[in-house]
Amino acid sequence: MKYIYTPSPIDAAAKDLAKLLKKHLVKGERVLWLLSGGSSIPIAVKASRELKGVDLSKLYVSLTDERFGKIGHIEENWKQLLDEGLELPGATTYRPLIGRDIMKTNAAFRNWLKEQLANADYRIGIFGLGADGHTCGIKPGSTAVSSADLATSFLGDDYERITITFPAIKQIDEAIIQASGNGKRGIISDLFNKDYPMKEQPAQILKVIPSSTLYTDTKKEDL
Repeated sequence: MKYIYTPSPIDAAAKDLAKLLKKHLVKGERVLWLLSGGSSIPIAVKASRELKGVDLSKLYVSLTDERFGKIGHIEENWKQLLDEGLELPGATTYRPLIGRDIMKTNAAFRNWLKEQLANADYRIGIFGLGADGHTCGIKPGSTAVSSADLATSFLGDDYERITITFPAIKQIDEAIIQASGNGKRGIISDLFNKDYPMKEQPAQILKVIPSSTLYTDTKKEDL
């Protein structure tokens, strides 16, 4: 995993992400791009602006995880991305919430994900790091850590969640990871210096992705 220290990790991540997407799209490759919510939203929005003028007809976009509820509810990651200005004209986008119950919603997302993972030439995702060691919606000790499906759902202590799983993440070609602030220093240190079981610290799965880069405002010598 590559470590990039910068005072502006979101801007740096967005700039490099846009370059990667352009590189593969210009070659005519089919690209799967998975977005994240929370502090990763500005990365996706800024990168999308850098893609203006690029043919996005072979770009397929969805989320790594979503908070279940009615379409457009205030905590929906997809709504927050749209509200912040995400625009990808010509791309094929998939909004995980479809107005059905959580089992049907998860099944539809899982089927879409299966098709895109199988057909993509290049698969890239934006991943965040939770202070508790989670990534995507995979919470430590949750049923998501043991799921054999590409996507699963569970009731967490904060939200009812739909998330991709370890088997899906293992099919990702490249990861853009962003973690900033003193509260993330512990998980960054663990990711680079320790090997915990993934059931206890799901973010450890990011180490198996062939190419991954962490953008952070924490100097490596301070870990």
